[in-house]
Amino acid sequence: MAHPSHHFQSSVGSKVVMALSGLGLVLYVIFHMLGNLQVFEGSHALNGYAAMLRDMPIFLWAARIGLLSIAVLHIVLAIQLTLRNRRARPVAYAVREYRQASFASRTMAVSGLVLLLFIIFHLLHLTVGVIDPSSADRLDTEGHRDVYGKIVQAFQNPFIVAFYLTGQLGLGLHLNHAVTSSLQTLGLERAAFNRLIKAAGPTVALLVVLGNVAIILAIFLGIVRG
Repeated sequence: MAHPSHHFQSSVGSKVVMALSGLGLVLYVIFHMLGNLQVFEGSHALNGYAAMLRDMPIFLWAARIGLLSIAVLHIVLAIQLTLRNRRARPVAYAVREYRQASFASRTMAVSGLVLLLFIIFHLLHLTVGVIDPSSADRLDTEGHRDVYGKIVQAFQNPFIVAFYLTGQLGLGLHLNHAVTSSLQTLGLERAAFNRLIKAAGPTVALLVVLGNVAIILAIFLGIVRG
């Protein structure tokens, strides 16, 4: 039988790795949003940015494989820790903790599932081109892949827009709790920084979701045109 201290160390170690992997994914989400905001600068800016990334295939594929590995690790650890916590906690304690937790905290499993489904759809839609093959190989006037035109075409469809907005809801809820929780797990919560740490999650969630939603609605409402 495993010694209790081994179980504790294993649990703490898993939480630290989960926190680090989560923060790594958060950084990617932020940079991804910032890159996509170039849609407001026109097709030349966004398509040029996409072409620059494709001109660095080693970096691009290393980043993709790294992100996939981090995401899989994060999901596996999340499932393991959730199951472990449910087995370890008495029912009365679990009910009391649930009532005291925030809405974002209570819905982490649901928002995580929504986010996972959204990411799979997003990759099939705009990266792989399975959802809309007609726009997958479209080129702009400079011979670059027309990422700008693909996005503009996609977000003129109200069903696509509704799905992406739902995905942003899941993303916002997940980031709201995950960022602050990860920083606390890593021991960064101190009296002097307590307010900053607690505000980090909601702030990051708000900025990322606003940036992404601005892109979606600007295209759907005709502010950004093809």
